[in-house]
Amino acid sequence: MDKIIEACKDLDYSWMPERIGNFNLHIDKTLQNKDKEYLLFHYENDLGWRWEALYDKEVEDYTVHINMPLFEFVDISFIAVEADKFWEGLQARCVQELTKMLIDPQQNFSHAYKVKGLTEWNYAEALPPVIGNFTLDIDPHNGIRMINGSYIIAEYRKKGERTGLIVFFNVLRDEFFAELRHKNHPEIDHYLDAKTIPELEAVLLKHVPHILEDLETRI
Repeated sequence: MDKIIEACKDLDYSWMPERIGNFNLHIDKTLQNKDKEYLLFHYENDLGWRWEALYDKEVEDYTVHINMPLFEFVDISFIAVEADKFWEGLQARCVQELTKMLIDPQQNFSHAYKVKGLTEWNYAEALPPVIGNFTLDIDPHNGIRMINGSYIIAEYRKKGERTGLIVFFNVLRDEFFAELRHKNHPEIDHYLDAKTIPELEAVLLKHVPHILEDLETRI
């Protein structure tokens, strides 16, 4: 890791905007997670969504992690073995890709996502903005593209906790499914499995209040 720190110590941060949309810049240059990661910088918004540039010792690559309270994934388009190549890629695409991923995610909607009707769906009854102590942080009109053809189309999260419900749409399998998080422990939930928007709307109305109530009452 000392070699990585040496390679990164002279990187030029002057080109980086202090703010991209509602995300603020934090320059880190620190070791994280017991030396598994060397965190260079991150952008973070008020929801705790983080777009992180780092060196990952486990895979021995420089990469970008999207780290959100209920999930995280890697943007493989930035992966590089050498620090200078990684930095060149960031200078060329950092603002653009963060914007597309988290600020204006409609730019990442595929043809299949649009054809499914998610951008026109009036989801307000099935996905109200607040249920108990849970807030809808992501909605179908602003779905977040992940990996393997999946989008997060809805997320309910309990404030101050890594507890909530995530609803996905996979464009390759053409299906909806859900996962729960209880204090960051993942669980599969098949109550919300569906193939069409009317089917999804029906199971959301039937099951989501009970699902969130159960999460709320767990110790």
